[in-house]
Amino acid sequence: MSEHLASLFGTAVGMLPTAPARSLELFTEITDLDEAACDAWVGRIRCGDTDRVTLFRAWYSRNNFGQLAGAAEVPMISLGARVPIGGLYGDITYPVNSPLAITMGFAVKEAALGNYTDALEALESIPSTGAEHLVSWGKAVVYGAGQRWTDVIDEVRAAASWPDRFLAAAAGVAHGVAAANLGLFTEAERRLVESNSSPAGEACAQAIAWYLAMTRRGQGNEEAARALLEWLQATHPTPQVTAALNDPNHRLQTTTAEQISARRDIWDPDSVEADTTGRDKLLADAQSELERQIGLARVKEQIERYRAATQMAKVRAARGMKVAQASKHMIFTGPPGTGKTTIARVVANILAGLGVIAEPKLIETSRKDFVAEYEGQSAVKTARTIDRALGGVLFIDEAYTLVQERDGRADPFGTEALDTLLARMENDRDRLVVIIAGYSSDIDRLLESNDGLRSRFATRIEFDSYAPEEIVDIAKVIAAGNDSALSDDAAKHVLEAATLLTTSTVNGKPALDVAGNGRYARQLVEAGEQTRDMRLARSLDIDALADDQLSEISADDMAAAIVSVHARLNIGT
Repeated sequence: MSEHLASLFGTAVGMLPTAPARSLELFTEITDLDEAACDAWVGRIRCGDTDRVTLFRAWYSRNNFGQLAGAAEVPMISLGARVPIGGLYGDITYPVNSPLAITMGFAVKEAALGNYTDALEALESIPSTGAEHLVSWGKAVVYGAGQRWTDVIDEVRAAASWPDRFLAAAAGVAHGVAAANLGLFTEAERRLVESNSSPAGEACAQAIAWYLAMTRRGQGNEEAARALLEWLQATHPTPQVTAALNDPNHRLQTTTAEQISARRDIWDPDSVEADTTGRDKLLADAQSELERQIGLARVKEQIERYRAATQMAKVRAARGMKVAQASKHMIFTGPPGTGKTTIARVVANILAGLGVIAEPKLIETSRKDFVAEYEGQSAVKTARTIDRALGGVLFIDEAYTLVQERDGRADPFGTEALDTLLARMENDRDRLVVIIAGYSSDIDRLLESNDGLRSRFATRIEFDSYAPEEIVDIAKVIAAGNDSALSDDAAKHVLEAATLLTTSTVNGKPALDVAGNGRYARQLVEAGEQTRDMRLARSLDIDALADDQLSEISADDMAAAIVSVHARLNIGT
């Protein structure tokens, strides 16, 4: 059989110059007999058969590339096969001299049919050494098909250093097309005009003319726009061109980086949340909440840095400038009650206000939301939890409990959950921000449990324990929120109790941390209010009580509250 197929292949190749139709018949006969005959599928491509099935079969059998040709003693280069890789940017083909070219052609075809994930997976399977520019070009085509314009710009930003000068020139077209769709008309015009006289100008002439026409119309230069449209109508007529000629109001439906980030389905431009207003308010609310926090000076500074870096990255990306692809995921370390959950809500508001996530949603979780009781179920449970957080922030408190070793034995259920989380953090990085929180040493142990975990987080913020004076301030704020007030002597009792806890330990940890820092202040106030209310309820004439009497927590009230809270927390001092 193999000799027969080799003979057919050699005959088919020999007939290509004079009888391509007969060559196609012979190549088809070979693929009918052996679907894994990659070289025959390439022969069909050479004859103009670039249907999806043909490209898929060529790609699926790419590991057999060159085998049949070798048996027939025919060099693959003699076929002269080329595969389309231009996508919406132009009539660009690439010589099929390797499995890499087949993969690119397959990916571009899949993207054109809306199978974006399959297209990216195929491109990411290409060995990167020496082919980085080809993978970047392929991704730019895929992202363009999915109207992910900011990602297009990311992929072609380094094109000036690509070894393939033709593709580097074509990348300029892709950059211009992306800029036009983002409404950056000045940048789009510059890129497209430069590309028109580049090596890729002829192959990309249709795309250049269309987007340059729409760019100039967007700039108010209707005369220049119409001249380009008339050229297109004469050389590349389409219903779109006709509509634009007939209607001066026919324009590009531009988008923004924020709207792309707000898509519920990153590949579906129509899935943008309808209401994108109120972002200024979200940012103002976040700033106000941050400023209201007592203490946390280092935390506030780092959050401001995080906000500034995120905001400027979006501005730079929109203008086509280089942007470091830093992860948005964060680590919060520190003892309980130091404001980690509150700051996570601030981060959610900031990211939603900047358009990085679709909504200011914070999903608070712990181990029980990820780890199941049976093998194989933790991945499912984790996926469902992550799905709830898509478009927002996933906050995992006491994250170190995800993987719990017992007596030196691994935790397969926790490991399964963690592996699933890691994959989704990468795959859904455009619509999910993960914040893990816990004691610093415990988080370090978690990071060491998986080689890929630490690299997923670019920002780590350390939350310090509150100082005794800050515990007093927090207690006063909590009391005021309840229309209560601490007397001066009651505040002194809180200061003394908090100071004592900072110098004591429970199970090797500062007693104030065990008590919960800010939560400790809340418990003291609540217990003080209960003691006060009991005292006032025994008054002979409740109706005669003044407002300040109803609100004040006295020194005796707070002294009793401290005894009660310490006993409940088992931190006797």
